[in-house]
Amino acid sequence: MIEFEALKANTIDEAVNILDDKEKEAKIVAGGTDLLVSIHNENEDLKELNYLLDISSVKGLDIIEDNEDYLKLGALCTHSEIIDSVLINEKFPILRKAAQTIGSTQIRNRGTVGGNINNSSPAADLITPLIALGATVVLHSSSGKRELPLSEFITGPYENNRKENEILTAVKIPYLPTDYYNNYQKVKRRQAVAIARINLAVLTDIEDNKFKDIRIAFGSATPTAIRFSEIEKELENKNINDIDYDEIKEKTGQEMVNITGERWSTPYKKPVVGNLLKRALQEIIKEVQ
Repeated sequence: MIEFEALKANTIDEAVNILDDKEKEAKIVAGGTDLLVSIHNENEDLKELNYLLDISSVKGLDIIEDNEDYLKLGALCTHSEIIDSVLINEKFPILRKAAQTIGSTQIRNRGTVGGNINNSSPAADLITPLIALGATVVLHSSSGKRELPLSEFITGPYENNRKENEILTAVKIPYLPTDYYNNYQKVKRRQAVAIARINLAVLTDIEDNKFKDIRIAFGSATPTAIRFSEIEKELENKNINDIDYDEIKEKTGQEMVNITGERWSTPYKKPVVGNLLKRALQEIIKEVQ
């Protein structure tokens, strides 16, 4: 059994001071949908855990705030709050679509944006659309704050650039210049309460029946969620009526292999990524037409 002392912070300053004092011995918890499971399972990565720092009462971290150039999403916002937000549904409906696929109602009510990002799972449902949207994370420590693109924050499966004395407090999502078409796809092992085997977020403007600023991000197909830049270049300025889906499927699968190399999962994942993108493009084009 992993034994620890529970601590609670009511302000960001309290929280970062505790982290400075406890160094590697403390872990941050809010919703606890990932961390508490790991503690229960006595995960080896938690062998140095002596303190559990609860930040769920820190004020100001549950905001969904409309700024001039971006939307600020507090780290304590739950998946259910994302689903219910009129502002998110208006500005970033792809986030709502992704949040709706997460776990059960109970998990969506407890799980937070900050937890989803901090866990840095390759299969995290919110990370994929946030990377497609060009989101930035805000990190606080006793020495101040810094911001990093989400694509740079996550460095590997369950690994990221957060320092041990930092707290992820918010996500900034830049507003799109116009109403982009969007699509979210997810493959899972069963129909309910399942982690994604592969997920996909697609955003694109359409001008004169051509793809403009198309953004294609896959999760769980590669070690971290990432945009597939080569297939984006392939589709940029392409007329939506001239899509060769067999060619797109093949090139999408090949781009995944170029990133990951041949692995035991390649025979399964290579055709799936192509088929997911095909489905997403067809649904977008149907919406356009």
